[in-house]
Amino acid sequence: MWESVLKQEQLEIQVNPERKSIRFQLGGAAAEEDSVVILTQSEMFELMHTFLSINRTFNKETMYFEDPSIAG
Repeated sequence: MWESVLKQEQLEIQVNPERKSIRFQLGGAAAEEDSVVILTQSEMFELMHTFLSINRTFNKETMYFEDPSIAG
């Protein structure tokens, strides 16, 4: 069962605790099915890690350890 946890004009985020998944709907209530993204729990954590990495880059923060996934 999907439960809405965030609803704005252009974005709605819903969770399904039974299936451990999250659903993003972009474009409001009249959005097409193509604007819906469903992620599993592991995909959600990977996305969160990516957003945190982007945020660290924007803030020019230095990691106290070397992250092998972004090492060149």
